[in-house]
Amino acid sequence: MSKTALKKELESLTREQIIDVVLTAYSSKKSIKDYFDFFAMPDVDKLYEKFLRELTKEIGRGKYRHSTARISRIRKSIKDFESFNPGIDRVRDLRIATINMLIEQERIKNFSDTLINGTLKLLNDTIAYADRNLIFDSTMREIEKCVAERNDRSRHFRAFLKRNMELPE
Repeated sequence: MSKTALKKELESLTREQIIDVVLTAYSSKKSIKDYFDFFAMPDVDKLYEKFLRELTKEIGRGKYRHSTARISRIRKSIKDFESFNPGIDRVRDLRIATINMLIEQERIKNFSDTLINGTLKLLNDTIAYADRNLIFDSTMREIEKCVAERNDRSRHFRAFLKRNMELPE
């Protein structure tokens, strides 16, 4: 159903029927409940911390020094956070925190090719997001901190990310 069709349907309902639809939706799915809870009492910091914990748990998954983090879940969490419209800077902060956690995990766990490529895509998507939202310079400073060379195991991974960043022209 399109937004136009939904709007038309909602306009045909009475106030009580709309309230009933919202309450039914609220009790039917956790994601809808979370959205309405945030809508009623917006606390961006609390929401940010919730998603950061979720991402930390996912990125920390692993067995026998091998990461079992799923890049699809990581990307979905970031997209879900964005859907709450917490602000451009907070979305950027979550994206950069995620990249930083992935880089740090790579120091202690082996990543699959899928996770390496997914991290690179997330990095490039973050750069594109910053460019679209006119926060490119500050974002690049933060990304450069994340991928700065250090004398630890992940220097090759960091160098790989640096070499493969797609910068807008």
